[in-house]
Amino acid sequence: MKYKIESKSDIITGASLIVKIPEEDLDTKSLNTILAEKPEFSLPFRHKSIDGNVEFTYQIGVQNKLRYLSGSRTPREYAELWASILTPLINCGDWFMKPYSFVLSAEHLYFDRNKKAICFVYIPSKKGYSNFDMLREMAVEVSRMITVPDANLENRVLRAIMKDFNPDDFLQMLKPYMSTSQSGMGHENHQTNNPNEAPIIAPSGLQSHKAPVIAAPEPQSHKASITAASEPKSTYPLTEQESDYITPGDIIINIPTETASGKKEKEKKKTKEKRSAKKEKTVPKASKHDYMPKQRKGLSALFCMKKSDCDVEAATSSQPVQNKVQPTDPAQPLALMPINSAASHLAPEEVRDDTQSISTSIAGAGLKYIGYSDLPQKIEVRIAAGEVFTIGRFDSAVGRQQSSFEFEKKTKAISRRHAVIERDEDGFKIVDLASSAGTYLNGQKLPPNTPCEIETGSRISFGNAGADYIWES
Repeated sequence: MKYKIESKSDIITGASLIVKIPEEDLDTKSLNTILAEKPEFSLPFRHKSIDGNVEFTYQIGVQNKLRYLSGSRTPREYAELWASILTPLINCGDWFMKPYSFVLSAEHLYFDRNKKAICFVYIPSKKGYSNFDMLREMAVEVSRMITVPDANLENRVLRAIMKDFNPDDFLQMLKPYMSTSQSGMGHENHQTNNPNEAPIIAPSGLQSHKAPVIAAPEPQSHKASITAASEPKSTYPLTEQESDYITPGDIIINIPTETASGKKEKEKKKTKEKRSAKKEKTVPKASKHDYMPKQRKGLSALFCMKKSDCDVEAATSSQPVQNKVQPTDPAQPLALMPINSAASHLAPEEVRDDTQSISTSIAGAGLKYIGYSDLPQKIEVRIAAGEVFTIGRFDSAVGRQQSSFEFEKKTKAISRRHAVIERDEDGFKIVDLASSAGTYLNGQKLPPNTPCEIETGSRISFGNAGADYIWES
């Protein structure tokens, strides 16, 4: 049976959900068990009777919407997240709860970052709320929000959802990814430097891959350094002292000494190479009648030539300039502009040096910085209706981007997952993700996980260390 779920957001009390069911539909057994034991996977609620109905108010509190935490996960995090979603549906009978009394919608999946667990909206009703199709649809939406770099794992998950989705078999498939020791990892063999020591058998019946024990070879004479099966021929004669230290089967390594004549030849070769390199670098000097424009660095060479330079260059050119671009209108031929006249439409004071950056205005909504530090001056927010834009701080421990926009890791008072800007049919809203330093709207601190409308000119502060921005839409 479908019940109406209403959302309520208040800047003082925070965000909450309200559901009303008839009193005759109330499952008192599961209700009393939930209130007594308070399972971690159930979103906290309070209830009261009003005119023959029972009204449930679910307080969001510090629980973040799972869609706000979308992104890539490691294979282990990916598998554990799925286990956190499906395990309550399998074991809910221990609390006299029914699987289809859960609100199985990705929009109403919440994640408690303190307990590292998924929280559901559970309606203690005898008639239930969801069905198998809603369960499959929720799984498809979660697979779109949460990704994993392992393409093989991701494909297996999608096939299991679309083919014949069974939560028990699904978790059994993910079980190897949730284990810390995979494919024999954690059962390392004991390493030893003693060649006569026998190999140690690995635990759990795993056979060791260590090579069999071989008796240590008898020590050779101190005269030989490296032994070989055959005796190679030496290309250089040995002295009497050297021959005394050589035994049959030794490898003879001869390093020829360099003669004085060889050294002289190498020095001559080096000097020739240096002279040839200098000749290639030298540029012939210009005559008095040749025109040499003044050298400039970087982009200045293209945009900062004087008009007199252009006139001299045109006058010294013996061949007429050929227009390689075909004109679009034969009646009005297109004149070819010189390369150095790209900035001819600019006034002298508008011509910039290459050390200055030219800012380009990009249309669209975003946050404009109003401080004086080295924080990003512009945060562009380009999202369609129904999409979210997450803001946080780069986490060097994770080593990969987790939010749509991330401040540098040294930025103060910014959490790794700080806030979210979402868009609906009415406009834009900002949500604080229970950040440690908080998010401020026009000087007022926002309650966590509570959407608040923003409009052009709204002042938004991430934390209390100077990350102040103005919203532009």
